[in-house]
Amino acid sequence: MAIIPEQFMNAVVAIGIDQFDADGKRIWIGSGFIVERKELQNSNFSTYYIITNKHVIGNLRQIFMRFNSLSGAFVKDYNINLYDNMGHPLFSAHPNQGTDIIAIQFAPQALINDMSIWGAFEINTHTLTLEQMQRTGVEEGSLVYALGFPMNLVYEIKSPICRLGCVSRIRDAFLLAQNTPIFLIDAQTFPGNSGGPIISRPEPLSIMGTPSNNSSNLIYPKFSKRKALNAAIPEKYVQIFQESEQVNNISPRASATLSRYLLQMLLHEELHISKGNLEKEIAELEARSNVPSKLVTMLQVMRRVANFGAHPKKSTNSNEIVEVEEGESAIMLDLLEEVFDYIFVKPKQQEDFLKTIQEKYGIAP
Repeated sequence: MAIIPEQFMNAVVAIGIDQFDADGKRIWIGSGFIVERKELQNSNFSTYYIITNKHVIGNLRQIFMRFNSLSGAFVKDYNINLYDNMGHPLFSAHPNQGTDIIAIQFAPQALINDMSIWGAFEINTHTLTLEQMQRTGVEEGSLVYALGFPMNLVYEIKSPICRLGCVSRIRDAFLLAQNTPIFLIDAQTFPGNSGGPIISRPEPLSIMGTPSNNSSNLIYPKFSKRKALNAAIPEKYVQIFQESEQVNNISPRASATLSRYLLQMLLHEELHISKGNLEKEIAELEARSNVPSKLVTMLQVMRRVANFGAHPKKSTNSNEIVEVEEGESAIMLDLLEEVFDYIFVKPKQQEDFLKTIQEKYGIAP
């Protein structure tokens, strides 16, 4: 018997954009999953939705989803429009603005016609409410699986990555069930996991007299409130920043790791600073004559707090999870905002200002 039903694995989708890397492969930015809601009036009919995090789609007008296929090519990508011709959204956001989740209604007929392989979580039978979690013994320490497509790991066969985690806090959610409760999951995830489902791990054995959950169920699509970033910042950087921000309160180590990974990506791809060592790359940025003094100060503070001398792997292996100093993850997030401002926001503001001067006075820059 499979621990995670094949139907659940097939329900997890990779979410991509209409851009391709140097090898001609589509760029994938997040994860999602399909849910099925049977109609109350006629259970033979169902409505289907793609669930993901709101920040995954950002300002995109369309997304792409990949499915395995039984005919022709191994996989097929499907275009999903997010707005109609009048500019109205074709998705529903959660009524609580601080809840980072959306639902995109879609019809699976095209998947059926193409003999694509797909699945869905049926809302009434494959999900656990807070009451059901409490009744079946889901508590601190209960194991869960996080499914998704981290680090652009979407290959010629669509197969979600499974990572093991646990429920780290839930008792207060049971007590605050009527007040938008939040419970915490501790699982090692990476950019691209956002929007993916969390599945409870079945526990066929239990201590006599205690409740037991003996089946896999959907319990938690991750969400939290996000900071709004300037529209001039490219979406691929926004994604990683917001994931780092999301996990900061749960795992500062994971947050700092994502932030270092993003900082080095910005240094390499936008500023063309590549020394194979994050500490040396930061030093080169500090030395540039056009770097604002505030950013220089933040870089110096970050280097002191990160303590590269005591933790060399932070510099030589920036994407490895290591111990962090107190406040380091929060400083990294503040630093990234300054770097965003330097690379993207200020140049865009300057460009807009010069454009206004030209339009208003006819003076070309």
